[in-house]
Amino acid sequence: MDAMSNAPVWEAARRAAHDPGDGAPRYARIAALVEEAIANGDLRAAQRLPTVRELSAQLEVSGTTIVAAYNLLRDKNLIRGEVGRGTFVGPAQPAPAAAADGNGGGHANGAPAAPVRRMPAIAWRRRALVNTELQLRAAHAAALDLTRGTPDPQLMPLAVLQRAWAAVAGATTAADLQYPTHADADPTLLAQLLPRLRSDGIQVEARDVVVGSSAQQFLTLAMQVARGHQREGELLVAIEEPGYQTAMDTFERGGCRLVGVEVDAHGARPESLDAALAAGALMVVMTPRAHSPTGASWTPARRAQLADVLARHPQALVVEDDPLAEIASARPGSLLSDDRLAERVLYIRSFSKSVAPDLRLAIATARDPLRSMLAEEKSFADGWTSRFTQRVLARALADPELDAALDRARTAYAERREAAARAIDEGLAPLGGGASPGDDGLHVWVRLPADCDSAGVLAETAQRGFLAAPGGSFFVHPGHGRAIRLNAGAAAGVEQAAAAGKAIADAVATVRRSPHNRGVAGAITV
Repeated sequence: MDAMSNAPVWEAARRAAHDPGDGAPRYARIAALVEEAIANGDLRAAQRLPTVRELSAQLEVSGTTIVAAYNLLRDKNLIRGEVGRGTFVGPAQPAPAAAADGNGGGHANGAPAAPVRRMPAIAWRRRALVNTELQLRAAHAAALDLTRGTPDPQLMPLAVLQRAWAAVAGATTAADLQYPTHADADPTLLAQLLPRLRSDGIQVEARDVVVGSSAQQFLTLAMQVARGHQREGELLVAIEEPGYQTAMDTFERGGCRLVGVEVDAHGARPESLDAALAAGALMVVMTPRAHSPTGASWTPARRAQLADVLARHPQALVVEDDPLAEIASARPGSLLSDDRLAERVLYIRSFSKSVAPDLRLAIATARDPLRSMLAEEKSFADGWTSRFTQRVLARALADPELDAALDRARTAYAERREAAARAIDEGLAPLGGGASPGDDGLHVWVRLPADCDSAGVLAETAQRGFLAAPGGSFFVHPGHGRAIRLNAGAAAGVEQAAAAGKAIADAVATVRRSPHNRGVAGAITV
Protein backbone atom coordinates (compact mmCIF):
# COMPACT_ATOMS: atom_id res chain seq x y z
CA MET A 1 0.00 0.00 0.00
CA ASP A 2 1.29 3.47 -0.90
CA ALA A 3 2.69 5.31 2.08
CA MET A 4 0.64 8.42 1.32
CA SER A 5 -2.67 6.55 1.13
CA ASN A 6 -5.21 7.01 3.97
CA ALA A 7 -5.71 10.63 2.91
CA PRO A 8 -8.36 11.28 5.63
CA VAL A 9 -5.81 10.33 8.32
CA TRP A 10 -3.19 12.73 7.03
CA GLU A 11 -5.68 15.51 6.47
CA ALA A 12 -6.80 15.11 10.09
CA ALA A 13 -3.15 15.15 11.14
CA ARG A 14 -2.62 18.38 9.16
CA ARG A 15 -5.54 20.03 10.94
CA ALA A 16 -4.30 18.80 14.32
CA ALA A 17 -0.83 20.17 13.59
CA HIS A 18 -2.19 23.67 13.01
CA ASP A 19 -4.79 23.70 15.80
CA PRO A 20 -3.12 24.62 19.12
CA GLY A 21 -5.90 22.81 21.00
CA ASP A 22 -4.83 22.17 24.59
CA GLY A 23 -1.38 23.65 24.06
CA ALA A 24 0.45 20.37 23.50
CA PRO A 25 3.49 20.62 21.21
CA ARG A 26 2.74 20.28 17.49
CA TYR A 27 4.65 16.99 17.14
CA ALA A 28 2.71 15.53 20.09
CA ARG A 29 -0.63 16.44 18.46
CA ILE A 30 0.45 14.73 15.23
CA ALA A 31 1.64 11.65 17.13
CA ALA A 32 -1.65 11.46 19.08
CA LEU A 33 -3.64 11.55 15.83
CA VAL A 34 -1.50 8.77 14.31
CA GLU A 35 -1.80 6.72 17.49
CA GLU A 36 -5.59 7.04 17.32
CA ALA A 37 -5.55 5.97 13.65
CA ILE A 38 -3.52 2.88 14.53
CA ALA A 39 -5.84 2.02 17.40
CA ASN A 40 -9.02 2.22 15.29
CA GLY A 41 -7.51 0.40 12.30
CA ASP A 42 -7.27 3.31 9.86
CA LEU A 43 -3.54 2.62 9.78
CA ARG A 44 -2.94 -1.12 9.67
CA ALA A 45 -0.11 -3.25 11.04
CA ALA A 46 2.93 -3.43 8.73
CA GLN A 47 1.69 -0.48 6.64
CA ARG A 48 4.53 1.75 5.47
CA LEU A 49 4.28 5.33 6.69
CA PRO A 50 5.31 8.40 4.68
CA THR A 51 8.92 9.56 4.78
CA VAL A 52 9.81 12.58 6.88
CA ARG A 53 10.03 14.71 3.73
CA GLU A 54 6.71 13.47 2.34
CA LEU A 55 4.77 13.99 5.54
CA SER A 56 6.44 17.35 6.20
CA ALA A 57 5.14 18.60 2.84
CA GLN A 58 1.71 17.00 3.31
CA LEU A 59 1.14 18.47 6.78
CA GLU A 60 2.90 21.78 6.06
CA VAL A 61 5.23 21.50 9.04
CA SER A 62 9.00 21.21 9.44
CA GLY A 63 10.90 17.97 9.06
CA THR A 64 11.98 18.35 12.69
CA THR A 65 8.36 18.19 13.80
CA ILE A 66 7.80 14.94 11.86
CA VAL A 67 11.00 13.42 13.26
CA ALA A 68 9.85 14.26 16.79
CA ALA A 69 6.39 12.79 16.16
CA TYR A 70 7.84 9.58 14.72
CA ASN A 71 10.32 9.27 17.60
CA LEU A 72 7.51 9.66 20.11
CA LEU A 73 5.52 6.91 18.39
CA ARG A 74 8.63 4.72 18.22
CA ASP A 75 9.30 5.23 21.95
CA LYS A 76 5.76 3.96 22.57
CA ASN A 77 6.52 0.91 20.39
CA LEU A 78 3.71 1.80 17.95
CA ILE A 79 5.90 2.11 14.86
CA ARG A 80 9.26 0.76 13.80
CA GLY A 81 11.97 1.92 11.42
CA GLU A 82 13.80 -0.47 9.12
CA VAL A 83 17.06 0.79 7.68
CA GLY A 84 16.83 1.12 3.90
CA ARG A 85 13.10 0.32 3.80
CA GLY A 86 11.22 2.98 5.73
CA THR A 87 8.96 3.36 8.74
CA PHE A 88 6.12 0.91 9.40
CA VAL A 89 3.14 0.55 11.72
CA GLY A 90 3.68 -1.93 14.52
CA PRO A 91 6.49 -2.99 16.87
CA ALA A 92 9.35 -5.25 15.88
CA GLN A 93 8.25 -8.88 15.98
CA PRO A 94 9.89 -10.86 18.81
CA ALA A 95 11.76 -14.06 18.08
CA PRO A 96 9.65 -17.24 18.43
CA ALA A 97 9.80 -18.55 21.96
CA ALA A 98 11.46 -21.90 22.60
CA ALA A 99 9.26 -24.68 23.92
CA ALA A 100 9.00 -25.11 27.66
CA ASP A 101 10.95 -28.37 27.59
CA GLY A 102 13.90 -26.62 25.95
CA ASN A 103 14.08 -29.19 23.15
CA GLY A 104 12.47 -27.21 20.35
CA GLY A 105 8.87 -28.15 21.06
CA GLY A 106 6.61 -31.19 21.26
CA HIS A 107 3.00 -32.26 20.91
CA ALA A 108 0.60 -32.47 23.81
CA ASN A 109 0.42 -36.26 23.38
CA GLY A 110 4.17 -36.58 23.79
CA ALA A 111 4.97 -37.23 20.13
CA PRO A 112 8.10 -35.44 18.99
CA ALA A 113 7.75 -32.36 16.83
CA ALA A 114 10.12 -30.95 14.27
CA PRO A 115 12.69 -28.64 15.88
CA VAL A 116 11.74 -24.98 15.76
CA ARG A 117 14.44 -22.76 14.32
CA ARG A 118 14.82 -19.71 16.48
CA MET A 119 15.14 -16.55 14.39
CA PRO A 120 17.57 -13.88 15.55
CA ALA A 121 15.94 -11.08 17.50
CA ILE A 122 15.80 -7.71 15.79
CA ALA A 123 18.48 -5.33 17.08
CA TRP A 124 15.90 -2.69 17.91
CA ARG A 125 18.25 -0.55 19.99
CA ARG A 126 20.76 -0.16 17.19
CA ARG A 127 17.98 0.54 14.71
CA ALA A 128 16.43 3.15 16.97
CA LEU A 129 19.75 4.93 17.35
CA VAL A 130 20.59 4.76 13.66
CA ASN A 131 17.13 5.87 12.55
CA THR A 132 17.08 8.78 14.97
CA GLU A 133 20.54 9.88 13.85
CA LEU A 134 19.67 9.59 10.14
CA GLN A 135 16.37 11.43 10.49
CA LEU A 136 17.81 14.27 12.55
CA ARG A 137 20.84 14.58 10.31
CA ALA A 138 18.61 14.72 7.22
CA ALA A 139 16.77 17.68 8.72
CA HIS A 140 19.87 19.32 10.23
CA ALA A 141 22.86 18.44 8.08
CA ALA A 142 25.12 21.00 9.76
CA ALA A 143 24.46 19.81 13.32
CA LEU A 144 27.36 18.26 15.26
CA ASP A 145 26.76 14.54 15.75
CA LEU A 146 27.21 13.61 19.42
CA THR A 147 24.99 10.50 19.28
CA ARG A 148 27.65 7.82 19.01
CA GLY A 149 30.09 6.38 21.56
CA THR A 150 33.17 7.37 19.57
CA PRO A 151 36.28 9.01 21.06
CA ASP A 152 37.65 12.31 19.77
CA PRO A 153 40.15 11.41 17.00
CA GLN A 154 42.19 14.48 17.92
CA LEU A 155 42.89 12.89 21.31
CA MET A 156 44.12 9.59 19.89
CA PRO A 157 47.91 9.06 20.17
CA LEU A 158 48.49 9.24 16.41
CA ALA A 159 52.23 10.03 16.50
CA VAL A 160 52.81 7.16 18.94
CA LEU A 161 50.94 4.75 16.67
CA GLN A 162 52.74 5.95 13.56
CA ARG A 163 56.09 5.22 15.18
CA ALA A 164 54.85 1.84 16.38
CA TRP A 165 53.54 0.83 12.95
CA ALA A 166 56.79 1.85 11.26
CA ALA A 167 58.95 0.00 13.77
CA VAL A 168 56.93 -3.21 13.59
CA ALA A 169 56.69 -3.10 9.80
CA GLY A 170 60.45 -2.67 9.54
CA ALA A 171 61.11 -5.67 11.75
CA THR A 172 58.53 -8.00 10.18
CA THR A 173 59.78 -11.04 8.25
CA ALA A 174 58.00 -13.26 5.76
CA ALA A 175 57.72 -15.98 8.41
CA ASP A 176 55.81 -13.56 10.63
CA LEU A 177 52.99 -13.50 8.08
CA GLN A 178 52.45 -17.27 8.18
CA TYR A 179 49.73 -19.14 10.06
CA PRO A 180 50.81 -19.30 13.71
CA THR A 181 51.65 -22.56 15.44
CA HIS A 182 49.58 -21.40 18.43
CA ALA A 183 47.17 -18.57 19.24
CA ASP A 184 48.79 -17.40 22.48
CA ALA A 185 49.32 -13.70 23.13
CA ASP A 186 52.46 -12.24 21.60
CA PRO A 187 55.27 -12.12 24.22
CA THR A 188 56.06 -8.48 23.46
CA LEU A 189 52.44 -7.51 24.21
CA LEU A 190 52.36 -9.52 27.41
CA ALA A 191 55.56 -7.82 28.58
CA GLN A 192 53.80 -4.45 28.35
CA LEU A 193 50.33 -5.49 29.46
CA LEU A 194 50.99 -7.45 32.63
CA PRO A 195 52.65 -4.61 34.60
CA ARG A 196 49.86 -2.22 33.57
CA LEU A 197 47.16 -4.67 34.62
CA ARG A 198 48.81 -5.43 37.96
CA SER A 199 49.35 -1.77 38.80
CA ASP A 200 45.64 -1.29 38.10
CA GLY A 201 44.64 -3.98 40.60
CA ILE A 202 44.05 -6.69 37.97
CA GLN A 203 46.18 -9.57 39.24
CA VAL A 204 46.85 -11.89 36.30
CA GLU A 205 49.59 -14.09 34.90
CA ALA A 206 50.64 -14.56 31.28
CA ARG A 207 48.83 -17.89 31.13
CA ASP A 208 45.53 -16.13 31.96
CA VAL A 209 45.43 -13.87 28.90
CA VAL A 210 43.55 -14.36 25.63
CA VAL A 211 43.85 -11.76 22.85
CA GLY A 212 40.87 -10.89 20.65
CA SER A 213 39.68 -8.29 18.21
CA SER A 214 37.22 -6.43 20.42
CA ALA A 215 35.27 -6.46 23.65
CA GLN A 216 32.24 -7.29 21.53
CA GLN A 217 33.91 -10.49 20.34
CA PHE A 218 34.67 -11.55 23.90
CA LEU A 219 31.10 -10.87 25.03
CA THR A 220 29.87 -13.16 22.26
CA LEU A 221 32.40 -15.85 23.16
CA ALA A 222 31.47 -15.59 26.83
CA MET A 223 27.83 -16.08 25.90
CA GLN A 224 28.79 -19.27 24.06
CA VAL A 225 30.76 -20.52 27.05
CA ALA A 226 27.82 -19.84 29.37
CA ARG A 227 25.42 -21.58 27.03
CA GLY A 228 27.68 -24.62 27.00
CA HIS A 229 27.01 -25.05 30.73
CA GLN A 230 23.27 -24.60 30.38
CA ARG A 231 21.11 -27.68 30.65
CA GLU A 232 18.04 -26.46 28.77
CA GLY A 233 15.99 -23.43 27.86
CA GLU A 234 17.14 -19.93 27.02
CA LEU A 235 20.11 -18.30 28.67
CA LEU A 236 19.15 -15.53 31.09
CA VAL A 237 21.71 -12.70 31.15
CA ALA A 238 21.79 -10.07 33.89
CA ILE A 239 22.95 -6.75 32.46
CA GLU A 240 23.06 -3.16 33.69
CA GLU A 241 20.27 -0.81 32.68
CA PRO A 242 20.66 1.73 31.45
CA GLY A 243 23.65 0.05 29.88
CA TYR A 244 25.66 -0.94 26.85
CA GLN A 245 23.06 -1.22 24.11
CA THR A 246 25.19 -3.17 21.62
CA ALA A 247 25.75 -5.92 24.18
CA MET A 248 22.00 -6.10 24.81
CA ASP A 249 21.28 -6.46 21.10
CA THR A 250 24.06 -9.04 20.74
CA PHE A 251 22.76 -11.26 23.52
CA GLU A 252 19.19 -11.09 22.28
CA ARG A 253 20.29 -11.96 18.75
CA GLY A 254 22.07 -14.93 20.29
CA GLY A 255 18.80 -16.20 21.73
CA CYS A 256 19.29 -14.93 25.30
CA ARG A 257 16.75 -13.25 27.53
CA LEU A 258 17.83 -10.16 29.43
CA VAL A 259 17.08 -9.09 32.97
CA GLY A 260 18.04 -5.58 33.98
CA VAL A 261 20.28 -4.66 36.91
CA GLU A 262 19.70 -1.15 38.21
CA VAL A 263 22.59 1.33 38.24
CA ASP A 264 23.32 4.18 40.62
CA ALA A 265 26.25 6.58 41.09
CA HIS A 266 28.56 3.64 41.93
CA GLY A 267 27.49 1.23 39.21
CA ALA A 268 25.38 -1.92 39.51
CA ARG A 269 23.22 -2.00 42.65
CA PRO A 270 23.83 -5.13 44.77
CA GLU A 271 20.17 -5.72 45.67
CA SER A 272 19.14 -5.50 42.02
CA LEU A 273 21.92 -7.90 41.03
CA ASP A 274 20.77 -10.31 43.74
CA ALA A 275 17.23 -10.24 42.36
CA ALA A 276 18.44 -10.93 38.81
CA LEU A 277 20.50 -13.91 39.97
CA ALA A 278 17.62 -15.24 42.05
CA ALA A 279 15.51 -15.09 38.88
CA GLY A 280 17.88 -17.56 37.24
CA ALA A 281 20.55 -15.49 35.47
CA LEU A 282 23.51 -17.67 34.51
CA MET A 283 25.62 -14.84 33.14
CA VAL A 284 26.27 -11.38 34.57
CA VAL A 285 27.78 -8.48 32.60
CA MET A 286 28.93 -5.40 34.53
CA THR A 287 31.13 -2.36 33.91
CA PRO A 288 33.57 -1.60 36.75
CA ARG A 289 34.27 2.01 35.66
CA ALA A 290 33.27 4.62 33.10
CA HIS A 291 29.92 2.88 32.72
CA SER A 292 28.11 3.68 29.49
CA PRO A 293 25.94 5.70 29.47
CA THR A 294 26.14 7.13 33.02
CA GLY A 295 29.92 7.25 33.65
CA ALA A 296 29.56 5.54 37.04
CA SER A 297 32.48 3.62 38.58
CA TRP A 298 32.70 1.11 41.40
CA THR A 299 34.14 2.07 44.73
CA PRO A 300 36.07 -0.62 46.64
CA ALA A 301 33.07 -0.92 48.94
CA ARG A 302 30.68 -1.45 46.03
CA ARG A 303 32.96 -4.09 44.52
CA ALA A 304 32.97 -5.94 47.85
CA GLN A 305 29.18 -5.78 48.07
CA LEU A 306 28.80 -7.16 44.55
CA ALA A 307 31.28 -9.93 45.35
CA ASP A 308 29.23 -10.94 48.39
CA VAL A 309 26.10 -11.18 46.25
CA LEU A 310 27.84 -13.21 43.56
CA ALA A 311 29.31 -15.58 46.14
CA ARG A 312 25.75 -16.57 47.09
CA HIS A 313 25.02 -17.52 43.48
CA PRO A 314 27.82 -19.84 42.36
CA GLN A 315 26.05 -20.80 39.12
CA ALA A 316 26.72 -17.52 37.30
CA LEU A 317 29.56 -16.63 34.93
CA VAL A 318 30.71 -13.07 35.73
CA VAL A 319 31.94 -10.74 32.97
CA GLU A 320 33.66 -7.42 33.70
CA ASP A 321 33.70 -5.19 30.62
CA ASP A 322 36.31 -2.42 31.06
CA PRO A 323 36.48 -0.46 27.76
CA LEU A 324 37.98 2.83 29.00
CA ALA A 325 40.56 1.63 31.50
CA GLU A 326 43.51 3.49 29.94
CA ILE A 327 41.79 6.90 30.11
CA ALA A 328 39.82 6.42 33.35
CA SER A 329 40.77 7.93 36.68
CA ALA A 330 38.89 5.43 38.87
CA ARG A 331 40.79 2.34 40.06
CA PRO A 332 38.08 -0.12 41.17
CA GLY A 333 40.16 -3.28 40.81
CA SER A 334 38.52 -6.52 39.73
CA LEU A 335 36.38 -9.30 41.11
CA LEU A 336 39.23 -11.59 40.00
CA SER A 337 40.90 -10.66 43.29
CA ASP A 338 38.14 -12.38 45.28
CA ASP A 339 39.09 -16.05 45.80
CA ARG A 340 35.42 -17.04 46.03
CA LEU A 341 34.82 -15.87 42.46
CA ALA A 342 38.16 -16.02 40.68
CA GLU A 343 37.49 -19.18 38.66
CA ARG A 344 34.29 -17.80 37.10
CA VAL A 345 35.26 -14.17 36.42
CA LEU A 346 36.16 -13.01 32.93
CA TYR A 347 37.78 -9.57 32.80
CA ILE A 348 37.80 -7.78 29.41
CA ARG A 349 39.90 -4.73 28.52
CA SER A 350 39.73 -3.11 25.09
CA PHE A 351 41.81 -0.31 23.57
CA SER A 352 39.37 1.18 21.07
CA LYS A 353 38.30 4.19 23.13
CA SER A 354 41.71 4.95 24.59
CA VAL A 355 44.21 4.16 21.81
CA ALA A 356 42.36 3.67 18.50
CA PRO A 357 39.23 1.78 17.39
CA ASP A 358 40.87 0.57 14.18
CA LEU A 359 43.53 -1.37 16.07
CA ARG A 360 40.76 -3.95 16.71
CA LEU A 361 42.41 -5.27 19.85
CA ALA A 362 41.16 -6.38 23.22
CA ILE A 363 42.32 -8.80 25.87
CA ALA A 364 40.45 -11.08 28.23
CA THR A 365 41.82 -12.62 31.40
CA ALA A 366 40.44 -15.63 33.23
CA ARG A 367 41.67 -18.54 35.31
CA ASP A 368 41.56 -22.07 33.97
CA PRO A 369 39.35 -23.87 33.10
CA LEU A 370 37.38 -20.78 32.04
CA ARG A 371 40.35 -19.41 30.13
CA SER A 372 40.74 -22.64 28.15
CA MET A 373 37.03 -22.70 27.27
CA LEU A 374 37.21 -19.10 26.09
CA ALA A 375 40.33 -19.79 24.01
CA GLU A 376 38.63 -22.76 22.39
CA GLU A 377 35.62 -20.66 21.41
CA LYS A 378 38.01 -18.03 20.04
CA SER A 379 39.82 -20.64 17.94
CA PHE A 380 36.58 -21.52 16.16
CA ALA A 381 35.55 -17.87 15.78
CA ASP A 382 38.55 -16.54 13.84
CA GLY A 383 41.59 -18.63 14.76
CA TRP A 384 43.87 -15.93 16.12
CA THR A 385 44.34 -12.18 16.36
CA SER A 386 46.98 -10.57 14.15
CA ARG A 387 50.41 -10.79 15.74
CA PHE A 388 51.44 -7.73 13.73
CA THR A 389 48.73 -5.64 15.39
CA GLN A 390 49.59 -7.08 18.80
CA ARG A 391 53.18 -5.94 18.31
CA VAL A 392 52.02 -2.49 17.25
CA LEU A 393 50.05 -2.14 20.50
CA ALA A 394 53.05 -3.45 22.45
CA ARG A 395 55.29 -0.79 20.87
CA ALA A 396 52.72 1.89 21.58
CA LEU A 397 52.39 0.86 25.24
CA ALA A 398 56.18 0.97 25.55
CA ASP A 399 56.44 4.46 24.02
CA PRO A 400 57.28 6.99 26.77
CA GLU A 401 54.93 9.54 25.15
CA LEU A 402 51.84 7.33 25.34
CA ASP A 403 50.98 7.94 28.98
CA ALA A 404 51.23 11.71 28.49
CA ALA A 405 48.81 11.44 25.58
CA LEU A 406 46.42 9.33 27.67
CA ASP A 407 46.64 11.87 30.49
CA ARG A 408 45.70 14.66 28.09
CA ALA A 409 42.72 12.67 26.84
CA ARG A 410 41.60 11.83 30.38
CA THR A 411 41.69 15.50 31.39
CA ALA A 412 40.00 16.72 28.22
CA TYR A 413 37.13 14.25 28.52
CA ALA A 414 36.58 15.15 32.17
CA GLU A 415 36.48 18.88 31.37
CA ARG A 416 34.02 18.36 28.53
CA ARG A 417 31.70 16.16 30.58
CA GLU A 418 31.69 18.64 33.43
CA ALA A 419 31.08 21.65 31.17
CA ALA A 420 28.13 19.98 29.44
CA ALA A 421 26.68 18.79 32.76
CA ARG A 422 26.89 22.27 34.31
CA ALA A 423 25.01 23.81 31.41
CA ILE A 424 22.35 21.10 31.54
CA ASP A 425 21.90 21.34 35.32
CA GLU A 426 21.48 25.11 35.19
CA GLY A 427 18.36 24.63 33.10
CA LEU A 428 17.03 21.29 34.29
CA ALA A 429 17.76 21.06 38.02
CA PRO A 430 14.94 23.47 38.96
CA LEU A 431 12.56 21.34 36.87
CA GLY A 432 13.41 17.98 38.42
CA GLY A 433 15.83 16.88 35.70
CA GLY A 434 19.59 16.96 35.51
CA ALA A 435 22.81 15.46 34.25
CA SER A 436 25.06 12.63 35.42
CA PRO A 437 28.59 13.57 34.36
CA GLY A 438 29.85 10.39 35.98
CA ASP A 439 33.36 9.66 37.17
CA ASP A 440 34.85 8.76 33.80
CA GLY A 441 34.20 8.11 30.16
CA LEU A 442 32.77 10.12 27.30
CA HIS A 443 29.10 10.55 28.10
CA VAL A 444 26.68 12.72 30.01
CA TRP A 445 23.41 10.97 30.91
CA VAL A 446 20.53 13.47 30.92
CA ARG A 447 17.40 12.90 33.00
CA LEU A 448 14.53 14.93 31.57
CA PRO A 449 11.78 16.54 33.65
CA ALA A 450 8.60 14.51 34.10
CA ASP A 451 6.67 16.64 31.59
CA CYS A 452 9.17 16.16 28.74
CA ASP A 453 9.96 13.40 26.27
CA SER A 454 13.23 12.67 24.51
CA ALA A 455 11.79 12.83 20.99
CA GLY A 456 10.82 16.47 21.24
CA VAL A 457 13.97 17.48 23.10
CA LEU A 458 16.20 15.74 20.55
CA ALA A 459 14.43 17.51 17.69
CA GLU A 460 14.76 20.90 19.37
CA THR A 461 18.40 20.21 20.29
CA ALA A 462 19.13 19.37 16.65
CA GLN A 463 17.61 22.68 15.63
CA ARG A 464 20.20 24.30 17.89
CA GLY A 465 23.07 22.52 16.18
CA PHE A 466 23.67 19.27 18.13
CA LEU A 467 22.55 15.67 17.73
CA ALA A 468 22.20 13.47 20.83
CA ALA A 469 20.94 9.91 21.37
CA PRO A 470 17.54 8.82 22.74
CA GLY A 471 17.93 7.30 26.19
CA GLY A 472 15.35 4.59 25.54
CA SER A 473 17.88 2.64 23.48
CA PHE A 474 19.94 1.87 26.58
CA PHE A 475 17.30 -0.17 28.42
CA VAL A 476 16.25 -3.81 28.32
CA HIS A 477 12.72 -2.95 27.15
CA PRO A 478 11.47 -0.02 25.03
CA GLY A 479 9.39 2.78 26.48
CA HIS A 480 11.92 4.82 28.45
CA GLY A 481 11.43 8.23 26.89
CA ARG A 482 12.73 10.62 29.51
CA ALA A 483 16.49 10.36 29.11
CA ILE A 484 19.16 11.37 26.61
CA ARG A 485 22.78 10.34 26.14
CA LEU A 486 25.18 13.07 25.04
CA ASN A 487 28.70 12.16 23.94
CA ALA A 488 30.34 15.25 25.41
CA GLY A 489 33.75 13.66 24.83
CA ALA A 490 33.31 13.94 21.07
CA ALA A 491 32.81 17.70 21.24
CA ALA A 492 35.70 19.81 19.97
CA GLY A 493 36.68 21.29 23.30
CA VAL A 494 35.08 22.58 26.49
CA GLU A 495 33.22 25.48 24.90
CA GLN A 496 31.51 23.25 22.36
CA ALA A 497 30.60 20.71 25.06
CA ALA A 498 29.06 23.51 27.14
CA ALA A 499 27.16 24.75 24.09
CA ALA A 500 25.76 21.25 23.53
CA GLY A 501 24.62 21.10 27.15
CA LYS A 502 22.97 24.50 26.87
CA ALA A 503 21.25 23.42 23.66
CA ILE A 504 19.64 20.52 25.54
CA ALA A 505 18.56 22.78 28.40
CA ASP A 506 17.09 25.32 25.98
CA ALA A 507 15.38 22.53 24.05
CA VAL A 508 13.70 21.32 27.23
CA ALA A 509 12.44 24.84 27.93
CA THR A 510 10.88 24.96 24.47
CA VAL A 511 9.27 21.52 24.66
CA ARG A 512 7.76 21.82 28.14
CA ARG A 513 4.15 22.72 28.50
CA SER A 514 3.40 26.32 29.35
CA PRO A 515 2.67 27.05 33.07
CA HIS A 516 -1.11 27.30 32.62
CA ASN A 517 -1.34 23.64 31.59
CA ARG A 518 -1.91 20.73 33.92
CA GLY A 519 1.73 19.88 34.67
CA VAL A 520 2.56 16.21 35.12
CA ALA A 521 -1.05 15.11 34.96
CA GLY A 522 -1.33 16.50 31.44
CA ALA A 523 2.19 15.58 30.37
CA ILE A 524 3.12 13.77 27.22
CA THR A 525 2.86 10.01 27.62
CA VAL A 526 6.01 8.14 26.66
